[in-house]
Amino acid sequence: MENRFRLLCDADDVRIDVYLSEKLSLPRSKIKSMIEEGHVRANGRALKPSFKVRRDLEIEGEIIRDEPVRLLAEDIPVTILFEDRYLLVIDKPKDMVVHPSLGHRGGTLVNAILSRIIDANPEEDERPGIVHRLDKGTTGVIIVAKDRLTQEALSRQFHDRLVEKVYRAIVEGVMRQDEGVVEGQMGRHPSQRQKMALVASRGRHSWSRFKVIKRLKGFTYVEVYPKTGRTHQIRVHLAHLGHPIVGDDLYGKRARTLSERPLLHALRITFTHPVLGKNVVVEAPVPRDMEAFVEEHDG
Repeated sequence: MENRFRLLCDADDVRIDVYLSEKLSLPRSKIKSMIEEGHVRANGRALKPSFKVRRDLEIEGEIIRDEPVRLLAEDIPVTILFEDRYLLVIDKPKDMVVHPSLGHRGGTLVNAILSRIIDANPEEDERPGIVHRLDKGTTGVIIVAKDRLTQEALSRQFHDRLVEKVYRAIVEGVMRQDEGVVEGQMGRHPSQRQKMALVASRGRHSWSRFKVIKRLKGFTYVEVYPKTGRTHQIRVHLAHLGHPIVGDDLYGKRARTLSERPLLHALRITFTHPVLGKNVVVEAPVPRDMEAFVEEHDG
């Protein structure tokens, strides 16, 4: 099975196999073999996996699938916060994967909303309607487009950093600062490849502002305003400050002894409606597990 893709690069000085692995959500080994077999090109030229990308480089190619992932609409209840004929905004529950993969054939957000996508082609497109992602354990607002033109227009807004996002998180330890900014190059952790990290070079620019909402007994309730949208960005930035998110078993210290999932919630999103041109603000209520944690540890 073959899927074509075309990307306008938004990074500098990153290996193309690393860059495409993140963008296409495929193993780096798979990307490497695709490149070596001539299925990936930049500005029409074949490449090596070690090729370093640059901003605004046009990358295109074919994803060669070992076995097809067939999409099926499933009757999975979801909470819809906003909907019109062009898009919908959903309050994603914890433990829901956004789109299918070889490891998650069903039960995903895409399976839940597939019947609402006007021009979905389950034989070719694994991510119909998806313009951004939330990690499996993260709850909150996520936008889904109902047609390809709306999907492309929303994707451009995310690429151009025109979408405003607000998150809530509960972190380990008591923050001394009332507010601040974390900024730096993000890339793969040099020794733990499943993790991301702030790196000295060859990463992608990342920026988040944070503000303390409430100091608890041994924890802090914070609001985060990310300007960029790198993989695991908020989790990495808060851990870099020495305050990993409660329940984060990848970046945290005490992990699941405190919570069964990272206590991170996408609270609010603001964007321009791609067809109507109006400003749209959608908010998802803070989930009960986070409210209960704050109540339990309130001083």
